[in-house]
Amino acid sequence: MIRLLNAETHTLPPDDELQHHQNHPYVIISHVWQQPEITFADMPHFPASKSASASKITGACATVLARYGGRIKHIWLDTVCIDKKNLTELTMSINSMYKWYKHAEACFAFLSDYPGSGVRVFTDSKWFTRGWTLQELVAPRDVVFFDKNWKRIGDKESLADALVARTKISGDFLSGRSNVGRASVSQRMSWFAGRTTSVEEDAAYCLLGLFGVNMPLLYGEGRKRAYRRLQEEIMRYSDDHSLFAWKSREPLDQGSGLLADDPIHFSGTGDYVHKANRLNNRPFETTNKGISIDLYLQQYQGVYVASLDCPHGSDHYVGIYLECLSSETQQYRRTRTNELCKILENGRGRLRSIFVKPLDEL
Repeated sequence: MIRLLNAETHTLPPDDELQHHQNHPYVIISHVWQQPEITFADMPHFPASKSASASKITGACATVLARYGGRIKHIWLDTVCIDKKNLTELTMSINSMYKWYKHAEACFAFLSDYPGSGVRVFTDSKWFTRGWTLQELVAPRDVVFFDKNWKRIGDKESLADALVARTKISGDFLSGRSNVGRASVSQRMSWFAGRTTSVEEDAAYCLLGLFGVNMPLLYGEGRKRAYRRLQEEIMRYSDDHSLFAWKSREPLDQGSGLLADDPIHFSGTGDYVHKANRLNNRPFETTNKGISIDLYLQQYQGVYVASLDCPHGSDHYVGIYLECLSSETQQYRRTRTNELCKILENGRGRLRSIFVKPLDEL
């Protein structure tokens, strides 16, 4: 259940009254954490040592009350509305955030490092580099931007050109004219590629809502493992081959499986689309021998070129390079991981059933 802060009293409801507060209209407050922040543990007090955080909260409350004439009296702010020491509540909240953002009256994006117009471009704000703010930009139907003094800059509609240029997200997806679920996996991954999170596992966890999946949080598992689990969860619901259309910045020494180790590997993949009605419509899945998948293969310069069912332009498909480790068991790994290629539609090779797994996991 969502916990909302009363904008008039600056208080949170007790746990035994949360059920009665679920139908209040509310505004999401999106921001970048600045230490020290007032947290759930501090409430209802605003410690003097956290005056900047207190100013942010009171400014948000006053802005919401003023803009809606008192009609909306509640806000949601992650710093104070989640008990992060309670792992059960934290897991539920992170898995529910995207839904909460979609159902909000609006999202107010507070750019604490942007002093106002005439000084510099608002899209230079650190807000546009953070992982968690991606879903706060995409999910709500209305996002309003404010400078450090809570002066309105504009909204998603009036600032559309600047937002598209900065984020590389299509205006149709930003505006809600097109459902985000229609964007290919690689497109959505590419939106995050230049962003960072303070906690390494959050690079995966902050993307759950964007892909409509849920999974338990295992802080301590590391960024690579968390990101791998996210992709495996996406595979359970999507047959989009663009999930495999990534490339590393440098060749990976031990090669790789079909899944990326890091979101940065999806930089520059925003043009790859999902082909819903594809010739190779066989399912793929994770097994103890790696990912079991049917791919069109052809030999090329000592390796195999695998054609993904991921169109690139009008008559080409995205290709990846594979090394055969065992022809008897049809075990492969990805090689030349820093390269993708284009394959003509009529030159994709022969369809074969194979297993792809990183060498270090064999």
